[in-house]
Amino acid sequence: MAQLERRIHVLEGFAIVFDGLEQALKIIRRSEGKQDASQKLQRAFPLDEVQANAVLELQLYRISQLEIGRIREELKEKRAEAARSRAILKSDRKLWRVVRQELSELGAQFGSPRRTSIGTADEIAEFDPQAYILKENTNVVVTADGWIRRVGRTSGIDKLRVRDGDAVIAVVPASTLDHVVFFCSDGTAYTLPVSEIPASTGYGEPLAKHAKLRDGASVVGAITTDSRFTPGDIVKKNAPPSPYLFVATARGQVPRISFTTFRQPSTKAGRRYCRLGKGDRVVHLGFVNDKDTLFLISKHARLIHFSTKDVPILSGPGKGVRGLKLTEAGDEVLGARRLSRPSDSLKVINDHHRELAFGQQKYQVTSRGGKGVKTSQRTGIRSIVPPEIELVDWEGVE
Repeated sequence: MAQLERRIHVLEGFAIVFDGLEQALKIIRRSEGKQDASQKLQRAFPLDEVQANAVLELQLYRISQLEIGRIREELKEKRAEAARSRAILKSDRKLWRVVRQELSELGAQFGSPRRTSIGTADEIAEFDPQAYILKENTNVVVTADGWIRRVGRTSGIDKLRVRDGDAVIAVVPASTLDHVVFFCSDGTAYTLPVSEIPASTGYGEPLAKHAKLRDGASVVGAITTDSRFTPGDIVKKNAPPSPYLFVATARGQVPRISFTTFRQPSTKAGRRYCRLGKGDRVVHLGFVNDKDTLFLISKHARLIHFSTKDVPILSGPGKGVRGLKLTEAGDEVLGARRLSRPSDSLKVINDHHRELAFGQQKYQVTSRGGKGVKTSQRTGIRSIVPPEIELVDWEGVE
């Protein structure tokens, strides 16, 4: 009914303009664009915006003597049809008469018995989009500025193109049937199907195109769900399933969380994995096990060495416990280093742009939450040297 009323309204506008066609054509010729012509037509004729725009979109030959007769005839028919429809809608008796008549016509047209059988719910296969994705081995490249892309084999990190000022922070191996989890500094994680990440030899696309990143958030880690590279879930008594991720924040908080929650695709809003205090941010994230120890180091060169077991495993996103106590104004944790082998060490760049290495023998394991050891009285720490990115040799991977 509403559609019928709209058509009648437009036809009435055509009829009005026909009676002053010469004036309307002059207005259109002298107008500066469609909007100007529409406004001038509304001032010159009793038309509204819908009618004026319909006139402007009508081919001019349609408003000839012959066509206006057809327009008026259609208008007459539409008005009569509208009157019949209103009468039916006002009367339940007339409405049910029309319903019975239409049902009878449908019965006559489609009254033959069904020729196909209806399957049960068990027989109907659900649509599986992954069935149409070709399984391929690939690498997901992640940069510090949050650009992501897929590449095949690469001979080295220096061969990967990045935008000026940007740098590669991770190359994540996976198959196109798996997912990659992007952990951001605001405590939010985004799980994307690898097949949806663009394959490109260029810069790729910003993660923000696939996820609703919060202002100022940056990627601090990316992890594959491919079981060839990430352990499967192991259920433990009285604890969330492993494997576990260790998280460190700029204000020295440290929780452990289960990776299980992040295996399935997330919405664009992502999933919260860490609760942060005002002004805090995540500076490190990575897998650990109970046999590992950890280094935390601050901007003012304070270092602490403690056992992974001292960090509680949270069942959901939380703040965790204190890893390093910051006592000096302006100090903050720059990052962490997992120590799983005796030879593992923490490398940093100090304020004099010199590279320093801290080993496990000099800095013994203590309890977490302390002030740590002041490694230098004369200079602070500028940044942590990230571990070398290891590339997968796909030749030996099935």
